[in-house]
Amino acid sequence: MKWLKRLGVAMGVLLVLLMAILAYVMFFVNSDSFKTELQKVALEKADIHLRIDGDIQWSFFPWLGLELDDIGVAIGKDPEILQFDRAEFGLAILPLLKHTIQVDRVRLVNLKASLNVDKSGRGNWQRFPEADAASAPDTAPAASSNAPASSGYQAASSGDNASSIPNIELDSLEIDNAQVTYIDEKTQQKIDATFNVNLSNVQWDKAWPMVMDAVVKQSDLAGKNTLTVSSKLTGDLTVFPNREVFSLANASLSTELQGDALPASPLKATLAIKQLDMDVPQENLFMDGVSVDALGVSASAKVQLYQVLSNPQYTASLSIGEFNPRKVLQQLNIALPDMADDSALTKASGDVKIEGSRNELVVQPMSLALDDTNLQVHVVTELSPLRWDVNVKGNNLNLDRYLPPEATDSESKQGEKQATKETTASQAGSTTSGANEELVPLDLVRSLYGHVGLAFTNLTVKKLQLDNVDLDATMANGMVHVSPAAVSLYQGSATLKATYDARTNTPKLSVSSRVKGIEIQPLLKDFMDLDKLSGTTSLTGELSSKGNQVDTLMANLNGDFLAEINNGALVGVNLTKSVCQGIAAVRKESLKSSDFSANTPFETMDFPIHIVNGKVSTPGLTMTSVGLSVTGDGIVSLPNKSLDYQVNVAVAGSELDHACRVNEKLTKLAFPIVCKGQFSDDPASLCRPDIKGFGNIFAELAKAELKDKLDAEKARLKEKKDAKIDEAKEKLQEKLKDKLKNLF
Repeated sequence: MKWLKRLGVAMGVLLVLLMAILAYVMFFVNSDSFKTELQKVALEKADIHLRIDGDIQWSFFPWLGLELDDIGVAIGKDPEILQFDRAEFGLAILPLLKHTIQVDRVRLVNLKASLNVDKSGRGNWQRFPEADAASAPDTAPAASSNAPASSGYQAASSGDNASSIPNIELDSLEIDNAQVTYIDEKTQQKIDATFNVNLSNVQWDKAWPMVMDAVVKQSDLAGKNTLTVSSKLTGDLTVFPNREVFSLANASLSTELQGDALPASPLKATLAIKQLDMDVPQENLFMDGVSVDALGVSASAKVQLYQVLSNPQYTASLSIGEFNPRKVLQQLNIALPDMADDSALTKASGDVKIEGSRNELVVQPMSLALDDTNLQVHVVTELSPLRWDVNVKGNNLNLDRYLPPEATDSESKQGEKQATKETTASQAGSTTSGANEELVPLDLVRSLYGHVGLAFTNLTVKKLQLDNVDLDATMANGMVHVSPAAVSLYQGSATLKATYDARTNTPKLSVSSRVKGIEIQPLLKDFMDLDKLSGTTSLTGELSSKGNQVDTLMANLNGDFLAEINNGALVGVNLTKSVCQGIAAVRKESLKSSDFSANTPFETMDFPIHIVNGKVSTPGLTMTSVGLSVTGDGIVSLPNKSLDYQVNVAVAGSELDHACRVNEKLTKLAFPIVCKGQFSDDPASLCRPDIKGFGNIFAELAKAELKDKLDAEKARLKEKKDAKIDEAKEKLQEKLKDKLKNLF
């Protein structure tokens, strides 16, 4: 037990000695001389200029306390970069013997920092290399060339001799009214930040409350183009130093953005995190219970990141609650384009799961809801080099709701007048630049590498009702292949294969299509508001062109199609009526329109479509019907919504209509009917008889009838003459017989 008594005596003597030293310092050391000594050491050892204009106050037991007033710090010959009005620090003495750092309070008041980066990129907190060399002692021993460069760090941070981290107990850490100014002459940017920090009950392995608020203002060096961010962060922070892990729970961040460059100001948002854990050695970061609220949009998320610092990998799930996109855009002062449906873009929500790494991004699945449309998206993307595989499934998408409304008749006429004026003006000068604008960015197409698959049900585009749409496209090396695109619509189907070759500056387009069993009348009605043709349609053919401007593509358009329409009708047009009207006009007779039906039904209509350098023709059109036989040719212009067509109609008597007299001779004739006008014109007025053509036909018919009469009269006269000759011969023979009888 003697060693224990000796140890107690030694501790007592040490404590008395320590108290004597503290008493000597408190009563006999002049603080002003301490200032001078402190400034001298800072200048000699670190080239730091300390300005201490205020008093230095200290206490030694039971707390080692230090209070400084009016302090400034400068490095080298630069102006002061750090100033504060007051700094307070209190450290408990006895807990140090237990390897515990116990601090009652650390407080900095009115801290001011001025940080500057010059045009060369050097910060005023950085020292010149020559200054470091000048301040290094000449007697410093040379490092052993055989020692590894990082051996000092390894010895201090690894192995059994690594010093353990002392316990820390901090009642509070306060930074009041800290102001930091950062000026970067290289980027011409300036940042002013004001913040307050309050931490309480700080201890390792235990949660301590944290409150921080900050106002950060960014601008150029002239103070223009400002952006101000005001934020407040609260939460419970826990640090596990032995495991190098920290945790943040119940965190809440509220922000407000203001600035002239923002679409709307101020913009407010809140972020909440239920739990955030960071494992530094494992480089793992987990966030759970993340929620964001901004502009009336609420989103929740869960994030997991692995190997954040070395080889990042991540998974995240995000859910966006239902919101009104129109209201969000209105709050951002973003004007929406005119839409046909005012209720469009008023409801949206979504869920998405993301996985990936530094070179890969996988989005699957992603569920989106927009108004009445539902989408399922799967994306696999490689980032270097960029390539992707995108598959989208959707239903109930009406694109017409989001397109501009159709113009009224008055607006259309006004637009046509304006277009005419603009066309005249452009023709007087040079050609419009729009015709020469490139339609497709070729460099972008050449950079595409991937696959896109689309599958939609119940899709509406330009009033076309598409029951099912399936598309499969691949892009690589400047080539785009669509094979196939299949569409089900109007009780029929259509398939299309296309190739777009952008490898040269004159891209080439080729398309082959096949249409089967489509009801043409509802399709034309929905697409062009045209209901003048009905029947079941089939179409096959190929189309090709080259160029990257509208005019060039149209001029190089070539193709051949074969169309067939079965069991149809020309709606609103009666070709028999047109023929009878022409006949009646020639005969100067009148007709009753009520005696005719409104349409021209037919059994089949076949016509080829031939396109040569942008010119479309339909030679060899034939239509068969009960009582009618029709052939025709002409041009139908879909862009101009007009037609210029002539059909030749032959009627087979009164089998179809009984309203006009058609004799056997007329059934052998083909009467010309001209159909010309706009799609919007009255169907009954589109087709009318070619009176001049009718006159020529009847003139030829009259000539033929006159010739027949002349031939008949000649035949009759000849027959009569021959009969008289025969009769004279008979009489002469009788006379001869009588004379012969008299001779005997």
